Amino acid sequence: MNSKSTIIVLVAALAVLSGAMGMSMTGAFSDQELMTASTKNVAIGLMTGHLEIEARNAEGELIAYRQTDNEVVDDGEQCILKLLFATSATSEAGRGEYTSTGAGACTGALTHAWDVIGIGTTTDTAIDVNVKLGNETGTSDGLHRGVATTKTWSNGTAASATQIVLSKTFTNESPRPHAIAESGLFNSTTVGASGMLAHKEFSAVTLANGDSITITWTFRVGN
Repeated sequence: MNSKSTIIVLVAALAVLSGAMGMSMTGAFSDQELMTASTKNVAIGLMTGHLEIEARNAEGELIAYRQTDNEVVDDGEQCILKLLFATSATSEAGRGEYTSTGAGACTGALTHAWDVIGIGTTTDTAIDVNVKLGNETGTSDGLHRGVATTKTWSNGTAASATQIVLSKTFTNESPRPHAIAESGLFNSTTVGASGMLAHKEFSAVTLANGDSITITWTFRVGN
């Protein structure tokens, strides 16, 4: 799976559609029948994401700005479907939790929202199999992960997408500089015990003592 601005695209019954198109070419289906097959068997759900980075010095002046599409990791995609369709560990009339195993299997508890933002210093390209940041900043410098301080929700309409914006500001409290070059979105404030939804690297932003960096993750579903 390649890096993408589209977080997850679910296309149902592609085989049915392909077969219908093939039979239409041979005359087995009329155009009307083909349209019926297409509209009944194809469902597309689209979620897109964006990451924005703003850094300011101790006086509040803007010193760096970055923006990029994000990278949703395999673990996050697994967790999205698991959260939507099978989160219960108990069985109800034969309906229980789906087990995901192997590379990219959903990890971490699904009892919390993905609203925890972390930052780190590794410049390596974010890839689908990531389950943690390359080098997450620690608690001693004021740059530790935490729940987004602002969450802005916008309901979708026929002309606009449903949107959630999550943002958190980190301030370097250490006398030594930190070159922040990555961010991740998690569902726990405990490092190593949470599921990662998204991870993205960016051109490093160096924070001196008193400098701050604001990380904003935006997700849209629909139009």
